[in-house]
Amino acid sequence: MLTTIYILGFIVVSLPIIGIYFLYMPTNSSYSNSTADNIQSSTSELEKHVRALCSTSDYRNYKNKEAQKEAVDYIFNQLQHFGYKPSIQTFEAANEEYKNIIAFYGDPNQERIIVGAHYDTFGDQHGADDNASGIAGVIEIARLLKQHQPQLDFCIELVAYANEERPFFTTKSMGSYVHAERNINNNVKTKLMVCLEMIGYFDDRTGSQSYPIKFLDKLYPKEANFIAIVGNLSNHFVVKGLKHAMKKTSKTPIYSINAPSNIRGLANSDHRNYWHFNQNAVMITDTSFFRNPNYHTKNDTPESLDFERMNEVIKGTFYAITQI
Repeated sequence: MLTTIYILGFIVVSLPIIGIYFLYMPTNSSYSNSTADNIQSSTSELEKHVRALCSTSDYRNYKNKEAQKEAVDYIFNQLQHFGYKPSIQTFEAANEEYKNIIAFYGDPNQERIIVGAHYDTFGDQHGADDNASGIAGVIEIARLLKQHQPQLDFCIELVAYANEERPFFTTKSMGSYVHAERNINNNVKTKLMVCLEMIGYFDDRTGSQSYPIKFLDKLYPKEANFIAIVGNLSNHFVVKGLKHAMKKTSKTPIYSINAPSNIRGLANSDHRNYWHFNQNAVMITDTSFFRNPNYHTKNDTPESLDFERMNEVIKGTFYAITQI
């Protein structure tokens, strides 16, 4: 009887760890094809966008309306330059007007994949990684779509969000909450939402990567030299598919995690609001404060980013969302 109890206890303790291993272990596909090899993403374009967003007349936080207008105008004009017809989604928060920027590749009446990132910063800092890197990624994906003209049976909706940062974080005044809610109210069918959140900081030193749960460092690298795809417990196969597709073209290692959204850091961006409305959503991230010492400081500048590896992330993301 005692032996049976011990065995059952071992199973109860071990199953979550075994499950985490099989859910999170990286795929090791080295497969590549001509489509993946021919993606002409641009390191210089990514750097240009990050530097432009970090060069507004003031910091892009929610208080500095002129700086935010400059950021909105820059994103809008870039999308327009590529041949899109971007629109502005306005909403009110704290008695002020804020703006999301939206553009479509394909027919918006079809099922959509949403690719989004936030353009605001936290406090008085430039926010190169957080989150000019994500916005640069959205703009570059927009350019790649027009360059490669993939024939898709769904629409890609490109969105730049206001108000991801505090004091609006976790509230209904987040730009992504407004966007997700309006899509739900308009009966938009969403295939997937991909949130680009801090994708430019890498460090090859051992010990440069940390995790919200200690034992995860037994399953993942101790070096901050990879990109992560974050999903919740309901979209494991989608995350696995994205990872497999990204690895076909991206030279940056790709790891993934599916876990409860209440684990520290896993819901810390705009994808959280699509989860709130039971939408299929993932975050692609360099893991933010689990590796980047410049997070929410004035040291979060373009000079701290690795644009070559960031370019590999966008190349992989573009390929994955057009193959899903």
